[in-house]
Amino acid sequence: MRLALWFALLLAAVPVAAQQIYRWVDATGTTHYSQDPPPAGVKSVPVPIRAEEGPPAPDTQDCYTVRCQGERMEQRIARRQESEARAAAERAAAAPKTVHGLTFSKYISIQRGMSEGELLGLAGEPDLNDTGGAAVTAPTTVQGGRNLRVPARAVYSLKTYTYLPTSADPFTTTISLVGGRVSEIERIRKF
Repeated sequence: MRLALWFALLLAAVPVAAQQIYRWVDATGTTHYSQDPPPAGVKSVPVPIRAEEGPPAPDTQDCYTVRCQGERMEQRIARRQESEARAAAERAAAAPKTVHGLTFSKYISIQRGMSEGELLGLAGEPDLNDTGGAAVTAPTTVQGGRNLRVPARAVYSLKTYTYLPTSADPFTTTISLVGGRVSEIERIRKF
């Protein structure tokens, strides 16, 4: 096995334009391979060398040095780390958000008419946020021209912030905002 490995390494190290490889066995039974002819009086067998072109290397450059192989290994490690980071980010994005809830001390500080910014500063980000609505006021009339009064309705954005129950605070709190101001506050015990 060791001899076959040595022979393979010897063949790999020989350039294609090499003359000839000789094989012979000495008096002690050791097999030798050499480019030089054997000593006089020793029977040798020429080893045929097939100089065929092998498959193309996976990389465009040959990489035989330790430095080159180390750089390629670092590149593979960097690509694997990037792939693992992307997979971790995807898992984190797919994971459900943690529920923060709304403590009683924060709940009693919320008042009708409070702005949305004040609410978020006091209570923090809601667990659920619904911004897909509009509130329409009762019809009134407004001056449309010099002698013309026309019916008018004001449309305000409607948002609903929901703070879900936690083990420390078992209440669901729903806050409705109309036009950027707190309009309704509802707190219901869930468990």
